[in-house]
This record gives sequence, C-alpha cells and structure tokens, in this order.
Amino acid sequence: MAQALSFLPQTNDPNLLVGHNTADDAGVYKLSDKLALVYTVDVFAPVVDDPYTFGMIAAANSISDIYAMGGEPKLALNIVGFPSKADIKMLGEMLKGAQDKATEAGVTICGGHTFVSEEIRYGLSVIGYINPQNIVTNAQAQVGDLIVLTKPIGVGTIIQAHLLGREVSSYVKLAIESMVSLNKEASIAMQGLAHAATDITGYGLVGHLVEMAEASKVGIELYLSKVPILPGALEAFRSGVTDPGIMMNYNSFASKVEKPKDIDEDLATLVFGAETSGGLAIALPEEKLPEFANKYKKEYFIIGRVTSEPQGKVKLT
Repeated sequence: MAQALSFLPQTNDPNLLVGHNTADDAGVYKLSDKLALVYTVDVFAPVVDDPYTFGMIAAANSISDIYAMGGEPKLALNIVGFPSKADIKMLGEMLKGAQDKATEAGVTICGGHTFVSEEIRYGLSVIGYINPQNIVTNAQAQVGDLIVLTKPIGVGTIIQAHLLGREVSSYVKLAIESMVSLNKEASIAMQGLAHAATDITGYGLVGHLVEMAEASKVGIELYLSKVPILPGALEAFRSGVTDPGIMMNYNSFASKVEKPKDIDEDLATLVFGAETSGGLAIALPEEKLPEFANKYKKEYFIIGRVTSEPQGKVKLT
C-alpha cells in the first residue's frame, strides 16, 4: 500500500490535519478551531456464518477507527457487495445487525451503496466529530510510555480453525463477544491521557505497533508473555491452524521486528495474525495509568513500553 500511495501527489490543504502520511486509522479535516471531522471506511468479507452477527462485527470494526482517534462517531453509510443470486434475507439480517450495533454506538446509518459481487463484502464509511486540539494519532508516542491493550488477540486463528471444522465452538463464542464489543469506553478513558493510539485490525498487533513506532520515530518493546491471547487460539496454532493473515503480515513487517533466539516461536508468530474489530493499543505515561484505570472499568493489559531504540521497530522480549 505504501508503494501505491507513493504515486499520489502531496496534499497541501492546511485543514487536512491527519492524512495517509502516518498510516493512521482515520483522516481528520478541520472545520473550525473547535470542530473537525474524523472520516474512515472499511469493507471486508464475512468472518462468521450468521449474517446478523457479521453485521454487528462489521459495524463495530468500522466505527472503531473513529474511537482510535479519540473522536465521537455520528454518521455512517453502508457499503455492500452482494451476489445477485444470494438470499435477500441474508442481506437484511446483515444490515440489521450493523444498524443495531451502530445505534449502540450513537451512530445513524443514513444510506449507502450496493454493488453486485461474487462474494459478500460489507462495511461502513463513518464520520465523527473531534476537537482539533484533542486528536489522538499513532504518531505521538513518547519514550517511557506504557503500551496498554484493551482486547485479547487471536481472532483470525480461531475463525480459521472454525472454518477448517475444528472443535472450537466455545472459543468462537468468546471471539465473537470480543469482536462485537465497541471500543467506546476505551476511547473515552484515554482522552486527555494518551500520547498515541491505534486499533488492532488487519495488520495484527505487531503490524499496527510497527506503524506506531515508525510514525512516532520511536521503538516499542513488546512483552510477549504479557500479550493476552483468546482461549484456544495458541492451541489451534500449535495444532497446525494458520490464519492467512499471519503470513501476509509477516511478509510485510518481519523485517521491522527484533526477537531473541530463545523466544517462544509460536507466540512470536501468532502476534502477526490479522485481527477483526480488535482492541485499542494505547501509549500513555506510566503516571497516567491509575487515572486511565479509574475511567476504564473493563479489563486492560500492559503489553509493552515505548523506547528510544530501535527506532521504527518492535522488539519482542
């Protein structure tokens, strides 16, 4: 993607506060000194069989980009690719799931666009509001910051195990609960405290942390043993189940990851796995952690720390 974006001319609009130059979760456009728009879009294939559940997951995933910037999501448009001969009831259930999740987030879905495709594709284009002084990007992590993660990883491997017919039904339920959970509370809790943040989606935990390290011109030390893994994910991986996203992300980011020789190779590989509607990875000063914990009533995990070196890379420890 970086190679493709290199063909585009540089944007000189002074009101574009966040563009594609830092690989952030959403763009931000200034309307006034106190108001800016946060804008994002995401479309992907179903990760579960039930269309209503997939609709909820897709909505939570798309809206999460606004939360990652510290914004308040407001409006959305459906983007649907749907086979011409597929059951229209399936489409209705999918849209209903998304609308229910959007309503939970305080987002109004006001229309959208549908096109014919061989396979189902669905997502949302979402607009939110933010004060230009309160934008949280992935480019301001400071040396000494803790890295806090708000959801376990391993969704991609569990879903792949399910598709392969493995007995992981109870684990799939936990993965779905994670995916449909909004990042709203985490977004609110980090405001005024976080130096940087990103949500963990297709590039996986390591990929998104690499992007944060590059954008912030810092290093990130990832405490591998502290990374929360969804039940069943590591076991499935060790039994031979490989999420296709692992290899994609490994090829993209492995050169920017350092690891000792005696590390758990399975775990060190699993953290490359693609996530869907993952949690927020938040960089904040250690002295701000008690205030964050007081505001955020859900479970969170301290998984690393921002370092001065190796700049632009993630070091597994």
